Amino acid sequence: MGPAIANTHRFFVDATTFANATTTDANLLHQWSRVLRLRIDQTLLLLDGTGLAAVVRITELTPKRASWQVVESFVATGEPRLQVTLAVALIRADRFEWVLQKATEIGVCTIVPIIAERSMSDGDVSPSKRERWQRIIREAAEQSCRGIVPHLAPAVTVIEMPVPAEAQVFWCYEGAGTRPLRQFPCDPARPVWLISGPEGSFSPNELAWFAQQPLWHAAGLGARILRAETAPLVAATMLLALAGDFDGEG
Repeated sequence: MGPAIANTHRFFVDATTFANATTTDANLLHQWSRVLRLRIDQTLLLLDGTGLAAVVRITELTPKRASWQVVESFVATGEPRLQVTLAVALIRADRFEWVLQKATEIGVCTIVPIIAERSMSDGDVSPSKRERWQRIIREAAEQSCRGIVPHLAPAVTVIEMPVPAEAQVFWCYEGAGTRPLRQFPCDPARPVWLISGPEGSFSPNELAWFAQQPLWHAAGLGARILRAETAPLVAATMLLALAGDFDGEG
């Protein structure tokens, strides 16, 4: 992806809109016409959320409808080599939303909210809250030149996490004698699950449950104690860096 395309306004649209080259989405039309004040013949980069992208030229823009002509279509870039799922405990609302945004920018592919025993939430994730979270993730994906919008999974308790059998699983733990995360071998061909707890860490019951999972690994992040919103981002960055995902365009 060249500099000209990288600097073009980017928007994720649904597959039907992408294929039909037209939209009546009120929010999108408001952003294009009122916020960005786009005009006929200006170009945009549209993504279908599954890995396809197109540079388009606006041919119609009214308060009720926009249409465009495809200039160039291609496979979107910006996706990581290593597929990381970040299972992160619910914490204070503003900090959790910050994690959603930054995890998307870093390159996390799936985010699983965890209802931990010490979470600062009762686990009641309303439809409006999920909609807000998904909007934060989508906007972060657009800003950071992702090709696919990360998936936001339903909120679950620790024992309900849908970890696939083939995943490499690491749970962040600051206990004595824990092996550093960077020292674990990590196969880039297999998905990774990173599990991070709330303020005050996971409860003794949850830690005992983790310890009973035979192929899951307690992983340390160094000598300093990191905040609940910092630890998962450091862990994800560390693994993606080891996999080469910060080495430039691939």
